[in-house]
Amino acid sequence: MQQVTSLEEINGLIQQGSLSLLMIKTEQCGVCDSVKAKLDELLPSFPGVQGMYIRMEDAPEVSGEYLVFTAPTLLLFAEGREVFRQSRFVIMREVEKQLQGWSEALR
Repeated sequence: MQQVTSLEEINGLIQQGSLSLLMIKTEQCGVCDSVKAKLDELLPSFPGVQGMYIRMEDAPEVSGEYLVFTAPTLLLFAEGREVFRQSRFVIMREVEKQLQGWSEALR
């Protein structure tokens, strides 16, 4: 997953690709680190998905822009539109199912 540091960078990457997965995490969050490690293993199976993450401390405006109040939060964007969200309790099977479905739909 690519680390991003600003809202502008996130928006640019979302507009570039048909599928983008954004993880919003915090610095001292063990759950966030665990989810990121699992996503780092999962995303190579989906080469069409642009994976990125940002720490809320680096860009607090991201929380307001995407209405994120807890970490970790995963946001999946298809052609620039949010299509899936999971916060705090991330179910990796559901994330994988969404990535698979949207990858097939946008082929």
